Amino acid sequence: MDETIEIRHTDGVRHLEDLKRFLVRDPSTRTIGRYQLRSTEPAAGTLGDGLDVLTLVVSGTLALPAFIQVVSNWFKSRGEAPEAVEIRLGSARIAVSGTEDPAEIRRLADILQAAYPENTASAGDAS
Repeated sequence: MDETIEIRHTDGVRHLEDLKRFLVRDPSTRTIGRYQLRSTEPAAGTLGDGLDVLTLVVSGTLALPAFIQVVSNWFKSRGEAPEAVEIRLGSARIAVSGTEDPAEIRRLADILQAAYPENTASAGDAS
């Protein structure tokens, strides 16, 4: 089953395009799914602001810790402190800002993995 991870940044497309290039160039994340910039529905009465979400279609959760680590590394490589990106999978939302240690990356990955539909369906079946 494929699921879509959404990545949002308050500055919109400028940072998301840069993040997409970074993810596609990194060997650990370039093949985990399909990255695409797209627009969301604008709020009622507004025109919207163009491409404002980076999506990643994934078919499993094994690569999520590496994905979160690469997003964190992207922040560190920029040498500035922009707003964190919000990463969504289903109803789960996490924020990544580049300050995460390995334990925090694992915790954030666990939050997303728990929201993945295959894991949600079997969560009550744990022995």
